[in-house]
Amino acid sequence: MNRLIDAFEGFFSAAAQSGADVAKAAKFTLDNVNWQATLNLPASSCDPVVDAHLESACANSGPQGSNSHAIAQTLLTVSDQLRWRKSSKSHDDGPDIAVLSRNFAVVSLIGPGEPLQSDKVYAGFSLQAPDIYYPPHAHFAEESYWIIGGNADWRVGTKPWFAVDPGDSIYHESEARHVMQTNEQPLLTIWLWTSHLDSEVMIIRG
Repeated sequence: MNRLIDAFEGFFSAAAQSGADVAKAAKFTLDNVNWQATLNLPASSCDPVVDAHLESACANSGPQGSNSHAIAQTLLTVSDQLRWRKSSKSHDDGPDIAVLSRNFAVVSLIGPGEPLQSDKVYAGFSLQAPDIYYPPHAHFAEESYWIIGGNADWRVGTKPWFAVDPGDSIYHESEARHVMQTNEQPLLTIWLWTSHLDSEVMIIRG
């Protein structure tokens, strides 16, 4: 686990120098996490989505030597030590959410009560199976994403859909509506919340 936290710190250090929209959020994370703190190690738990798709997502994580490839390989070595779970911040019970729930897993590494405690940021990995639609949703938290493995189509607000691949990053302002659709590959991301850490995910209908 310490190796993965070290990789996280290195990843955010590189992201803070990137000049992308997410650079400010990455620097905020570096400045507001005690990276040397003793880890609170929870009991590990896996998920069928992780068993089925994590290895494939990590195999499609960009060229060797890239930041995305490096952290994907580190994740693979410690995945069985992590507490993977279903996302629990949405209370919508529509049939599309039921499908998503069976095909989506998340692990939190930094945040309140997480392995690396922080009351300023909330961060971890998400894994979405191939050919799965994450319906329009929003939250009060400001959110940054980095694509680590696989590919997908993404939409923010009413802007056109765009494709994402390893190495890409996306920033969502507070309450920005966003949608994700995976294609033939599973999608592995790093996600980061830098405000309103207790936000619920609000599924947007209509």
